[in-house]
Amino acid sequence: MAFVEQLAEGNPLPGGGCAVSVAGALAAALGSLSGQISLRKAVEPGRQAALAAIQPQIERARQTFLDLIDADALAYHEVVLARRLPRRTAAEQEQRAEAIAQAFGRACGPPLEMARLGLEVLSWATLLAEKGSPVILADVGVMGFLALAVIHGGLVNVFANLTMMAGAPPAAEVHREAAALKTAAEQHGRDFAALLYSRLAAPSS
Repeated sequence: MAFVEQLAEGNPLPGGGCAVSVAGALAAALGSLSGQISLRKAVEPGRQAALAAIQPQIERARQTFLDLIDADALAYHEVVLARRLPRRTAAEQEQRAEAIAQAFGRACGPPLEMARLGLEVLSWATLLAEKGSPVILADVGVMGFLALAVIHGGLVNVFANLTMMAGAPPAAEVHREAAALKTAAEQHGRDFAALLYSRLAAPSS
């Protein structure tokens, strides 16, 4: 794939944030696949209703992840421009430092949204693991574990950006949300894995 080749070229963009968003889009696409197959199988009506309800949400998530690829690249480009500002005088150095901190603050936005959305995809993967057809459990497993990687991948980008914000006031709020998402991901990830592997041990369920 061209995107994979671009990642391997050694340029700053695309980078890890873009890769996270691509992984999110793949996870959501697997959710669409798994849901559609389950709905065509002999699944109980109650399960079918629950699976049908999440399909439009999964599709919106897939598109959002695709949009976040460009959003993340543009945000990092602002960081690059801020770092290129002149720093010959003390005033220029101060202005540059403030511009860099603000740019990194804006750069927290896309990966934080990826992490939020990744947690939603993980919740849908859990629902599919519980109510979906046994034939899609492998795809759901990849979906869920990709979603978990998306959450943590987004968060490491956020935490890395926060270290460059020099204690700017918005940093504390972003840090609190990121920490809460990390805790939620760890718990939901354990729950998802336990449910998935229990169904795989009894595939006729």
